[in-house]
Amino acid sequence: MALINIEYGSLASSETMNKNFQYLDDKISETAGSFTTSLSSVSSNIATINSNLSELSEKLDNTKEELDGEISKTNQSIMTALMLPDWSACISIGKPNSYTVPANGYILINPQAQGAGNMTVNGTTVYLKYRGHENDNAAQLVPYPVKKGDVVTCAVNITAVYFLPVVEEIKIEEEEEDTDA
Repeated sequence: MALINIEYGSLASSETMNKNFQYLDDKISETAGSFTTSLSSVSSNIATINSNLSELSEKLDNTKEELDGEISKTNQSIMTALMLPDWSACISIGKPNSYTVPANGYILINPQAQGAGNMTVNGTTVYLKYRGHENDNAAQLVPYPVKKGDVVTCAVNITAVYFLPVVEEIKIEEEEEDTDA
């Protein structure tokens, strides 16, 4: 059924008017039903999008935590490989016959001028100071890289020995985010 056209100035019967009202009522009900269905579909889509966003957000948080962990491990590996000296923590260790290294770093040895002899690290012996001539009286501070747990012994007269640890961690300054944007 469609709207019945009522000519201008004519009298319409109550039956015609009621049919037109009924038609309009049916159309309003049909449109409201269609709108309700569409609204339900949109609401369902919004709920799905929110759920997907929550999952993505959680995955991003997990990925960020994993990346932070990997960056920390990488920084530690770099620090171990770089062996940057921490001069503020350098200590004199006297003149020990044997020294167990407490951390990665350097043993700094100053042999006596007329001395000659070897140094041994974990059973491996290397020349510490060679005196090729009786007038060879040179003596200077000699650095040797060592790692935690190494045992160092010297078979040469020593003036001084120091332990110079390496920097364990470098603080990386993060750029402050621009909050004016």
